[in-house]
Amino acid sequence: MKTYRFGTVLSLAIALVAYPGGNLHAAKKKAPAQEPAAGNARTNKNDPGGHSAKGVEFAKKKEYDKAIEEFTQAIQAEPNDSKNYFNRATAYRGVNKMEEARADFSKAIELAPTNATGYVGRGEVLLQQKQWDAAQADFDKALEIAPDDLSARRFRAFIFISKSEWDKAIEAYGKVLEKAPGDPAALERRGFAYRSVKKYKEAIDDYSKIIEKAPKDPDAYKRRAFAYVQAGDTQKAAEDFKAVLKIKPDDMDAQSRLKALETRANTPSTPGATTAPATSPAAASSVAPPAASPH
Repeated sequence: MKTYRFGTVLSLAIALVAYPGGNLHAAKKKAPAQEPAAGNARTNKNDPGGHSAKGVEFAKKKEYDKAIEEFTQAIQAEPNDSKNYFNRATAYRGVNKMEEARADFSKAIELAPTNATGYVGRGEVLLQQKQWDAAQADFDKALEIAPDDLSARRFRAFIFISKSEWDKAIEAYGKVLEKAPGDPAALERRGFAYRSVKKYKEAIDDYSKIIEKAPKDPDAYKRRAFAYVQAGDTQKAAEDFKAVLKIKPDDMDAQSRLKALETRANTPSTPGATTAPATSPAAASSVAPPAASPH
């Protein structure tokens, strides 16, 4: 059963500008787990030891402690270069030193207040620390500077999920999907928000779009099955649980839920009796993304 933890959403994109003293440029994110990418760095007379470049190489190998050491020396050589603080912040985040990461992102923002990447980085840290309002403020600022920043939009939308502000989450993920049509994570989380406000048809539509693109994803069928149950269509729910079992025959949860639906369908109703639904909304949420623990 797949759940979402915020830590898997975070990327560690390390910045290395092409020219000394240039603006901060973070590596472009292709996926949550993307490796940091270095640019073509010329010799920097202010950093003759090449500590910034060395730090990037260590970070790419996920040797974050060594990267931190190199970025610290780069900061000593160039204390007014925002990229060194941004880079060290991402390395600190790699070893889960969130307070240190937050401080370095703040310094990067101080030195380059019109660069959106610093706000996004600090917002990610604040989100992991469950400081929702402060994180939202950073993502809002990032979007004010760079309206097309998709990472900021994703994280901002996730905040509304974390705060159980479902209508805002629906709207925010709608904007993500305008920039990234068919994005499965955005569809899944918007589907969860739709379910949370009992808009089951809309949730089913979102889950169906995921299934169209990923017909072998058992969790997509399971989420749609729960939405069907909540919508009162137990026949289609049973079909989806069967689809899960074709992909994962040993899925005990799907087996038990399908059996409950089939038992319910074959049990004659007693006049005046009330039959509980096979899957309650609370149980259905078991495969939905949690509020956050922290993409």
